Amino acid sequence: MSATLQAMGLVPVRHFTGGTIRVENRGDGIASGYATSLFTGTPVKNQTDGTLIATGVAAADPCIGVFQGCEFSSAGKRWVIPYWPGGQTYDAGTMIAKFTADPTIVYEGQSKGSIAMASIGDGINLGDASQGSTFTGFSSQGLAAASTGATAATFRIIDKASYPDNAWGDAFTKLLVVIQAYQGQTA
Repeated sequence: MSATLQAMGLVPVRHFTGGTIRVENRGDGIASGYATSLFTGTPVKNQTDGTLIATGVAAADPCIGVFQGCEFSSAGKRWVIPYWPGGQTYDAGTMIAKFTADPTIVYEGQSKGSIAMASIGDGINLGDASQGSTFTGFSSQGLAAASTGATAATFRIIDKASYPDNAWGDAFTKLLVVIQAYQGQTA
């Protein structure tokens, strides 16, 4: 029974069509000095300048995929880390952002509330803004406490995660979702 909230952001678990989950690399993919920390498992979207920013908690906020870490040099020192430290600056031309960018990837995430089996096919949004551990680099974001029904949402529920201690209606149901408000890769 999922009685404990241990959200881990969104974790890519499989490809909906049986393909391979691939991680994209985008040069200068995060603006130098971007103030929001991004953690492995944080949903991201394209900014108008082509850089990545955190997907918001607003209903149907567009999403391109999930952040998977980054590389950059700062003052000549190379960093390869599983999160983006908010406010970090880097040497020009050294940044590589890693993220998934495929609308057919299935992600696992934990809701911040009880989700019933009748919610399969319903939309669901993020339950909180980007957050996580600077020690591990992993996200601690969760999905919302309730589905949106047929209303537009960032993600769509396709099933519950298959664990012996995870059942529909648990206090914090672990779900399998796909991106519903897919932004598409434009940069």
